[in-house]
Amino acid sequence: MTVDPRRWPITLKVPVAVAVLMLVAGAVLSERVLDRLGDLQQRHLRDLAQGYLDGLSSAVAPSVLREDVWEVYDAIARAQKLNKGLRPSEAIVTDPRGAVLAASDPRIHPVGSHFAPASSAAFAYESGSTEANAHRELSYPGRTIGHLYATFDTSHLAAERRDVIATLLVTNGILVTLLAAAGWLLVARMMRPVRTLTEHLGASPDGVAPPIADWEIDRSRGEFRRLFKAYNGLSRSIAERDELRKRLADEERSGSLGRLASSLAHEINNPLGGLFNALSTLRTHGHLAAARDGAIGLLDRGLAGIRDVVRTTLAIHRTDGEERGLRPDDIEDLLLLVSAEARRKSVRVTVTEPLSEEVAVPSGPIRQALLNLLLNAIAAAPTGSEVELAAIADMQRAAFEVRDRGAGLPRDAATLLSDPERLPPPGVGLGLWATRRLVADIGGTCETEERPGGGAIVRIVVSLRQDETLADVA
Repeated sequence: MTVDPRRWPITLKVPVAVAVLMLVAGAVLSERVLDRLGDLQQRHLRDLAQGYLDGLSSAVAPSVLREDVWEVYDAIARAQKLNKGLRPSEAIVTDPRGAVLAASDPRIHPVGSHFAPASSAAFAYESGSTEANAHRELSYPGRTIGHLYATFDTSHLAAERRDVIATLLVTNGILVTLLAAAGWLLVARMMRPVRTLTEHLGASPDGVAPPIADWEIDRSRGEFRRLFKAYNGLSRSIAERDELRKRLADEERSGSLGRLASSLAHEINNPLGGLFNALSTLRTHGHLAAARDGAIGLLDRGLAGIRDVVRTTLAIHRTDGEERGLRPDDIEDLLLLVSAEARRKSVRVTVTEPLSEEVAVPSGPIRQALLNLLLNAIAAAPTGSEVELAAIADMQRAAFEVRDRGAGLPRDAATLLSDPERLPPPGVGLGLWATRRLVADIGGTCETEERPGGGAIVRIVVSLRQDETLADVA
């Protein structure tokens, strides 16, 4: 399982970045320190080695001219005793051809043996190595009389270098740990306001962000304090807008219920008046057969009218989740429900293109949406005009049109019906917004256009359910 550093929280990214940067900086600084230390050791050792060779070459040169081996050996031994601090481990004197004249350890380099140096440089030393080599040419005016080679023990310098490396590693490790911890604490403290804001933004599943407490704002400083105050202002604005929208929706719902109640009262009061007249006739003239039969017929027709109104209301506002198609009698029920409002406005409602059979679209949402559109069209239609309802269906979709002769739909109302992302402005268009939601929930769309000669056309287009369509085709 791979871990993507891009997904790490910022409280981890910053300390890790600080640690990496410190490691890089520590490595660079350590390299420079060690390089500087190596230069100092090399320069100091070279100066000491040159001094050692100066003294030794002056001591052995006369003996080399006389080829006095014992004097040369004695000079080497005295030089090693005098320069113990330099730690010379080996000294060899050869003739110009490389034959050993004398050495600090004759058992390793006997007199007369050939000596082949590893390096003929005047001084050779690598930082961290345990020995250094130096070479001096012995000369007499006009000619070379021999060579002087010296080896020095530098194990103490290598140990000093290791101690410095260990010190640097420990120091860098402590600094990296301390700075990474400090970076984590600092970033965690800096990110605390961001976490607070994130928690409040995601605290409510319904999208209403709760405000940040005053004590949390008082604890913050600078930009975050201003950000918290701005967030609280936005939270209050959203809460006030939602509250206003709920209140307006309740008012719109109450208005719709009031209009429906008025229509129902009108439709029921008319037959009730006839029923009371029939009862009065029965009380007064019930002994007469003709009067009795007429009153009973009036009672029968009045009760049937009340039954039809109640049945239609229940069919339009059914909430039992029935999934049946839209039937021709559903359109007739709509006409009955809006008839009282149409008579009050002196507007005629007609069906220009009725359904001939059941259509495979959800009946409940379509009935409610058409009822809303018919009531709006009646309210917008001038006195004495006509509101038309048309239903057109084919093998793939059904379209329902409500046409009026009013002043036409305002642009905001038309946009509210056709744009699924548009929200109603406060107090305006909640009925149209509810209609669009009903149609959108069943996968339909609302279209609007101006009617030739004045007025508006609102069209609902819904695709037929494929399972029922295929069954009808079969």
